[in-house]
Amino acid sequence: MGSVCHKICGGDGGAKPMPKPTEAAPPRCKLEVWVHSAKGLKAADGLLGGLLSDPLAVVKVAHHHFETEPVWNNLNPVFDQKGQPFTFENLAEEQHHIQFEIWDVDPHKNSFKKKKMLGQVTLQERPDYGQTQHCSLKLSDVAGKLCKSTITVEIKWTKTSP
Repeated sequence: MGSVCHKICGGDGGAKPMPKPTEAAPPRCKLEVWVHSAKGLKAADGLLGGLLSDPLAVVKVAHHHFETEPVWNNLNPVFDQKGQPFTFENLAEEQHHIQFEIWDVDPHKNSFKKKKMLGQVTLQERPDYGQTQHCSLKLSDVAGKLCKSTITVEIKWTKTSP
C-alpha cells in the first residue's frame, strides 16, 4: 500500500519523513575600519582650486561601503573620526577584499559629488581576531600603477558567532 499512496499523494501511507539534522550556522564576524589620513595626494583642482584636492575616503567590503567627510583644500588630509569606525556586520568568516579609495570631490547643491579618483588599494584579509592592525598602504592610480600617495587605516576583526 505504501507504494500506491506514494504514487498518488507523494507520501507513504501517513509516515512522516525523518527530520534532517540541523546544520550549524557558519561562523560570523564583524569588521571595524578607521580611516585616519592620506599623504602625498595629487592636486586635482588646478589653478582655480589652488592646486589642491578635496579628498574623501571610501571603504568597501562585501557590497557595502562607507565614506568619510571630505577634507577641503588638502593634499595630506587627516579624516574626521566622527562616524568611525565604519562597521561591517555579519560577515562570513572567510577572506574578504577591503577596498580603500580616495576621491577628489566638488561641492554640489547641499552635498558633494565624486570627481576624480586620486588613489586606491585593496587588502585581501582573513579575520585575525584579538588585535587591531595599523596599516600604512601605498595607493595605486586608476590604471593600477603605484603612486607616492599613502593611506593610513586601522582594522579590527571581532567574532560574533561560533
